[in-house]
Amino acid sequence: MGADADVIEAAGGVLWRPASGFPGVEVALVHRPKYDDWSVPKGKLRRGEHPLLAATREVSEETGFTGLLGRPMQEVHYLKDGLPKRVRYWAMQMTDGAFQANDEVDQLMWLPPREAQAHVLAERDGPVLKEFAGDTRATRAVVVVRHGSAGSRDTWQGEDQDRPLDEQGHAQAELLTDVLSAYGIVHAYSADTLRSLDTVGPFANRLDIPIESEPLLSESGYAAHPDAALERLKQIFSVPEPAVISTQRQVLPLFQDVAKAFGHKREADFALRKGGFFVFHLSVDDKPQILALEQFHCSS
Repeated sequence: MGADADVIEAAGGVLWRPASGFPGVEVALVHRPKYDDWSVPKGKLRRGEHPLLAATREVSEETGFTGLLGRPMQEVHYLKDGLPKRVRYWAMQMTDGAFQANDEVDQLMWLPPREAQAHVLAERDGPVLKEFAGDTRATRAVVVVRHGSAGSRDTWQGEDQDRPLDEQGHAQAELLTDVLSAYGIVHAYSADTLRSLDTVGPFANRLDIPIESEPLLSESGYAAHPDAALERLKQIFSVPEPAVISTQRQVLPLFQDVAKAFGHKREADFALRKGGFFVFHLSVDDKPQILALEQFHCSS
């Protein structure tokens, strides 16, 4: 999840808000006195830092505003001091904050996305702003998590449903707490196994969100009632606010059918390591459609 030793890893965000006084949206650009240029806010990952958290941190540090993580934009690759550099971007809808100049950024301006393209380096931030300008729809996230590490079923003496997270699993749950918070999630659903519930427990506790137990999303519940499990997932995906679903490996292939039901035409590999997660980015309208799908493995 952190930086590759052979590549300079960086992350940032196209911070946007509804335009004031005219239809559409506007995006934030920052002026960097060191380079005397205008840029989409971004910066290097810290050691071991998740790119999603790096993106939100850099946007906050450089603009003074917080934003909800949205769908991914394209990656940009170039050489920096002779080394390959990769910058990953996400759309972020501004929620609150205020700009304050600092050593790295001395000015901020809000512009329509097509106008903003004229102010940035065409080969770096230009393609990202062009992509965003082509589709400025707001999105909401549904995050699907495979429960964290929980030791071995063979060595657990009790009922498998009661098998708890191990030390690594608890570390994964803590990392997930920060990631989920960046999506503005307000609904939490979990298979009715202890390890699934505890994977989203720290997040739910931090935000004081109830976890809805979902027996159909457990291995045994899905095996017994696959059609009912699919219908329940369709209901959850139709809820108009961001959500997280904690489930088990055996249930993950079902999300291929869920994705097709919400307009995602590409085939995807829905396998995850323990603690990993998918992010479905759905349009915010009466008939939600999946606009992007991301996959993240957990290395904690």
